[in-house]
Amino acid sequence: MFNRHNLDKIYIEDDVLSMTECVVAFSAYRVIAENMKIYEETTIMSQQLDTSSNLSTRVGTTLQFFYRRAPVLIIIFGVIVRLPFVFIPQFSSGFQHTAWRQTDTASIAHNFWENGFRLLYPQINWGGNGPGYVETEFQLFPFLTAQLYRVFGEQIWLGLFVSLLFATATFVVFYALARKLVPYPAAVVALLFFVFTPLNLRYSVVFMPEPTAFFFYLAALYLFYRWINEERLGLLLLAAVSTALAILVKPTTIHIGFIFLLMLLQKYRLRALTQWQIWLFAVIALLPGLAWYLHARNLYLTYGNTFGIVSGGDSKFDNLTYWTSPSFYSSVAMIDIQWVFAFGGVVPFAIGIVWAWRKRQPMLLLYGSVAQIFYYLVIPRYTSFALYYHIFSIPFVALGVGLGLYWLYEKVGLDWLYEIKRPVAYLQTMKPSMRLLYLASIVALLLVFIQTLRVYRSNVRTYDQPLWSCSQHVAELVPEEALIVVSVNSPAIDDGVANNYQEPNIFYYSNRYGWALPADQHSPQQVADFHEQGADYFIVVDHSMLFDSADLQAYLDTNARQIGPGAAQDCSIYHFEHEHVHTENAGNS
Repeated sequence: MFNRHNLDKIYIEDDVLSMTECVVAFSAYRVIAENMKIYEETTIMSQQLDTSSNLSTRVGTTLQFFYRRAPVLIIIFGVIVRLPFVFIPQFSSGFQHTAWRQTDTASIAHNFWENGFRLLYPQINWGGNGPGYVETEFQLFPFLTAQLYRVFGEQIWLGLFVSLLFATATFVVFYALARKLVPYPAAVVALLFFVFTPLNLRYSVVFMPEPTAFFFYLAALYLFYRWINEERLGLLLLAAVSTALAILVKPTTIHIGFIFLLMLLQKYRLRALTQWQIWLFAVIALLPGLAWYLHARNLYLTYGNTFGIVSGGDSKFDNLTYWTSPSFYSSVAMIDIQWVFAFGGVVPFAIGIVWAWRKRQPMLLLYGSVAQIFYYLVIPRYTSFALYYHIFSIPFVALGVGLGLYWLYEKVGLDWLYEIKRPVAYLQTMKPSMRLLYLASIVALLLVFIQTLRVYRSNVRTYDQPLWSCSQHVAELVPEEALIVVSVNSPAIDDGVANNYQEPNIFYYSNRYGWALPADQHSPQQVADFHEQGADYFIVVDHSMLFDSADLQAYLDTNARQIGPGAAQDCSIYHFEHEHVHTENAGNS
């Protein structure tokens, strides 16, 4: 190789070289030396590029692996993070949220298991001295849970596990529907949002019918959408059965019919009315619910107990008062923004809605969004405060968020994932508008993550429950066959509207039966009437009910003896001095 040492030998060993030859030789050395330097620099740069290329390749391969398997991984992770909801010791202090609804459902499952699995005759514990048969939804979820009690005994986690199974199936069905409607990346983002949005996280593992109804609701949407596109009778029949089960389990799901109507009008116009398949679908979807709720009404007329499904006891409507009240709209909006959109989903959803409107696809997103507004307006009394009445908005919001973020990252590009050494420099290459949108999307995702984390932490944290604590004293001090009256702080009439005032917690946790005394009926006459019908004990947790009724306090001081921990511990148990003999247990049919 030609180097500096070899060139020096030329000068020393051959003195007869001419000046010209020396100049030529020296010039050759300079050229070679410069080329050698360039070669060395090129080699170093090549090695660096190779290293960067290998790193990018590894990053790309890893991302591709997760990209292809993202739906399965999201669903698996969604199930794993929910497992603690099933197995945490909720009953160390009672159900931690929506306790009255969960204990009512749990009491129905208990009574199925204890009194003979009579599916058509659901029983609650606050039915007085009668059997407790109640007008309510079709109790499929408690019945399935009670079947598991046969094998494992009465374990609350079994009901929560049944809900988790339905929730998992709902994740799968939602992704199948999203995949039919939007591109793969948008479907993945929609699934991620759907699984982890706070409201779904809160109500996917509960002792309530919501996860069951939600599954049938989404299954009906998916099957009906497929039928619209494929026109296979089998799909339509399955959609009809799913719709019927959704309406049976939760009658408010009937608003799905509005979505179906819009889909039919889009494809068939008024010709839809002439198709016998549509009429067959309507009969199968609606007839079982009609038959059940007529039967449930008869239970109310016979036994006087109701959840306010069809008649008496409660009203979800009172529309005009709510429609003209700004507070109704702000309440509904705040529930959705916090629990469904998780704050950060609002802007991506708006982008997705605009996308769908301009492209006229997917129309199901638009129809579903309109249907939810219609649904909120039809039953404003409950949608204005009950979180779980908003779960049916989740799939449409998730689709909108998925489309919005998909549009955004199509504009921005995903090259930054490979530029891991200089993300800031890469951001500076973007147009200002794209940079702003990209950073806004990061903020939105952080907001969703923070809100989801907050809800998750509240779900796994246990709180002291005075009702549960008092129920333990009731179970200890009150004989099993005795009937009780429980003072509650909810009125029977709320602003002129019938209200579900019954408080099932103490009844269920203590496994006792009797009457609930609403806040607007705390009088000596009413308590004396219950005593005449067989009540032996009167339970008070919220002592303001007695402070506000001096006559009732005087009546109890004269006719009953306080045997519980007392007002200081939020649990007074009054035992009437003169007991009534009763031979019928309110829990038995």
